[in-house]
Amino acid sequence: MAEEVLTNEIDQEVNTNPVISTDENEQNTAQNQETESVATETPESQPKPKRAPRKTVAKETVAVEEVKEEEQEVAEEVEEVVSSEEEATEAKEDKSKNDKKKKMKEKEKKQLAEKKEKLKKKKAVAKRKEKAKDAKKEKAKKAKLKAKAKKKAKAKKAKDKAKAKKIAKKKAKRTKAKKNKKK
Repeated sequence: MAEEVLTNEIDQEVNTNPVISTDENEQNTAQNQETESVATETPESQPKPKRAPRKTVAKETVAVEEVKEEEQEVAEEVEEVVSSEEEATEAKEDKSKNDKKKKMKEKEKKQLAEKKEKLKKKKAVAKRKEKAKDAKKEKAKKAKLKAKAKKKAKAKKAKDKAKAKKIAKKKAKRTKAKKNKKK
């Protein structure tokens, strides 16, 4: 029987013997019994034995029964060994599956944490940009109000100047009129 080489996730080589099922084992024992019976059935190749006394026939039947019992015991032992090997391989597979699941969960957690971190950074950048935008708007608004106030002050100054000029003109007219009256 050839040995199979299995590799697990850590790339370690593990030598295992192939698992023989109970059906295969029973087939092998059946084939062995058939070959033995064929060998005993061919009288041409072997000389005919003399008739054995009854005691020896009974001993032979007991011996055959003992051989059968031993074969059954061996088959049971093989089954136990096979089942224990299967359980061991299943346990290894389960462990490797659990390890894989654990690694996948850790990887997913890391990815989720990275996504959250990126989202936090994006939000912070967006918040900064929004603040800068608001500050710019506020600055523009203040500048607009200042310009408006400046314009209003200039208009008021011009109005006051015009008013003062008008008043001065009237005063000059009155003083001129007074002078003319005195003369």
